[in-house]
Amino acid sequence: MANFDVYDLSNKKVGSIDLNDDVFAAPLRKYLLTEVVHWQRAKRRRGTKAQLTKGQVDKTTKKPFKQKGTGNARQGDWKSPHHVGGGVAFAARPRDFSYAMPKAKRRAALATAISVRAAEGGLKIVKDFELSEIKTKGVVAALGALETGNTLIVDGDNENLKKSARNLPKSKYIHHDGLNVYDILNHNSLVMTESAANALVARLLGPAAE
Repeated sequence: MANFDVYDLSNKKVGSIDLNDDVFAAPLRKYLLTEVVHWQRAKRRRGTKAQLTKGQVDKTTKKPFKQKGTGNARQGDWKSPHHVGGGVAFAARPRDFSYAMPKAKRRAALATAISVRAAEGGLKIVKDFELSEIKTKGVVAALGALETGNTLIVDGDNENLKKSARNLPKSKYIHHDGLNVYDILNHNSLVMTESAANALVARLLGPAAE
């Protein structure tokens, strides 16, 4: 079991926690991070690009000039791709860029990303992240005390934290069910509540975590 100190929001140590090595001290297979980040980015591509073909361009079908006697190459209409305003020869069409990724690989990559942050000293476990009111300055003050800088905050259902963190320019809150490799790598630090850490172990290992 990997042992981590537990802090309160004033950065005072209040205890410790043992967490499963398979999630918080997993082998650092960084090639998995590349594969899963590419997969995530492909899923996020909208794929809505579209161009007009010759048959879709709204232009006259009148023949530009007579078939013979002008010295020019024969032309049927102004819609051809080589005319200004004509259709595109190999027009882009809307498409889905997503592809399948095995669950086992996704789970292994997430465990690797968490473990990388832990190995680098960028993971901090807090007892909880309870705020008395919805105020962005409350989150800013907590992150300032924790000295984590550009931070991804991971917790469960926490409406005050969710609404207070949405205006942060560089840090963000994410529910532990939505924690992913891309967001972890996009932030220098990972602040996680005890309950979120235990929920992640259960999510990634299932019955094996018991």
